[in-house]
Amino acid sequence: MSKHNPADIGGEPAGAIDTVDHGLKFWEKQANALRNTLTSGRIVRLDELRRAAEDLGLRYYRLDYFQRTTEALRNLLLEKGVFTRAELERKMDEVRERYDA
Repeated sequence: MSKHNPADIGGEPAGAIDTVDHGLKFWEKQANALRNTLTSGRIVRLDELRRAAEDLGLRYYRLDYFQRTTEALRNLLLEKGVFTRAELERKMDEVRERYDA
């Protein structure tokens, strides 16, 4: 694991590259669409999102791509005041109730 910024991997062993197309799960498609919408609408810039992902620290290495991007996007939107943590938690509770019903 790198002690540097996650994007700074020069000279480190990278391991095998998985070239199999695994497709996208439904939630991954939604996460990708949300990211595309927010960046094309200029609510979030890609450099901001990259910085938010790098700010995840060691979690960056433990999460897969869409988990990392979604968590970084959530943190960035909270940081920008697009919604509050309380608003997000209320919405998550609402969605959980619908799902459990």
